[in-house]
Amino acid sequence: MTRSSSRIKCRSLPHIPVEIQLRILSFAMTSPHSIVDPLCRVKPEHLLVREKAKSCQIAIHFLATCKAYYAEGTKFLWTNNSFVFTTPEALRNFAEVPLYYRQNIQNVNLRIIAKFYDDEERTHKISRHHHPDLKKAIPLTVHKRPKENTLTRRGFRAYGWYQLADFLAALLPPFDPSHVHSNNGCSVKDLTPLPKLLPALEKLRIDFVNFGENMFNSPPAQLHELASHQLGCTLNEVVLTGLPSDESGRRVGHELSGLLKDEGLLIDHAPTMVALKNGIRSLGCDSVECNYSAKVVRAMRAVTGQAHHDDAHAQLFGVDFPPAPQEEGEPPYSMYQSCRTIWKKIPVRLDDNDERKWELFDRVSGLPWDDVEEEATMLDLFGDEDDDGLVCDHCGEIHPGAIPPAELLDLYDDF
Repeated sequence: MTRSSSRIKCRSLPHIPVEIQLRILSFAMTSPHSIVDPLCRVKPEHLLVREKAKSCQIAIHFLATCKAYYAEGTKFLWTNNSFVFTTPEALRNFAEVPLYYRQNIQNVNLRIIAKFYDDEERTHKISRHHHPDLKKAIPLTVHKRPKENTLTRRGFRAYGWYQLADFLAALLPPFDPSHVHSNNGCSVKDLTPLPKLLPALEKLRIDFVNFGENMFNSPPAQLHELASHQLGCTLNEVVLTGLPSDESGRRVGHELSGLLKDEGLLIDHAPTMVALKNGIRSLGCDSVECNYSAKVVRAMRAVTGQAHHDDAHAQLFGVDFPPAPQEEGEPPYSMYQSCRTIWKKIPVRLDDNDERKWELFDRVSGLPWDDVEEEATMLDLFGDEDDDGLVCDHCGEIHPGAIPPAELLDLYDDF
């Protein structure tokens, strides 16, 4: 048998249309779970039990097949998956991904595991009241520090808020050597602003792990600079889990609300995980729906034009920050829908389920309408005798929770 005759008898492989090949490649490059610390070696103590048992399940070898598969598969890899970052270094290393792929990422998850240091051999624990699933106190992983002859770094120290500042700083525009050019032997920077690490970021989730009550001091000043100025008014939704409910935790939550655009959604949830010595344990919700507090930030400014604390910076630099986009779909009917209220879609659960439900919020307080209905409608009967109720000072109509005039608000404040 000659070589030519063998070629004639050999059947060629079936041809698959390009559209089907791309669809197969898209499935192969999509992980059913979030990818933890891409481009970095993952620390086992930063992983959940299910994350250790299950790999990302990506057929990464497709990218080595040919140039066409590498080009298309790389795009699917960075756009079809969700990412979790457990260290600021992993987030900074993400700048190695070309901007062409990073500019399409719209949501990301930051997992901040508090670090503790002590110069003495003693045990520190998180109370079992940290979460209902905890049956006993959880020992903390404390790093040993050499004892110094100074009061600055002696004793037990926690650096959770500084870790948060490091994560936010990693979201700033990464250094680009091509942005600096030489002029007569001196380096001159291009005046064109660099894009942030994730220019299209819309939703940010921050999981605070092992952030116990009354364990942290006040947040550093750079947290306000990062959240309200350098990254301010850029996100549509911020989800915080495990944030302490003490004074320092409330201050951090207020600072992080500066990340949101006007009418942005801020969600504060109980802890969802706790760090142990060899890994992270998940703390789930017992009910069908997660119980958390949700708030709409600066919702009155879009309808009344009232300024907020960041508006002075916007006027100074001539920058206009648009509000968060309206939710898609048709909300249910409510007799309380007016200029004072706003509809938002909030998550039913904070796990991998993407199911959402409609919730009516009060623009003045930012809280759900069901929580403030009694207080918001308290002045509705202060209208004229010929009217059926109080006329809204903003829209000129009569509706539940009408915004009263300034003189009536002053009278209400006296009580």
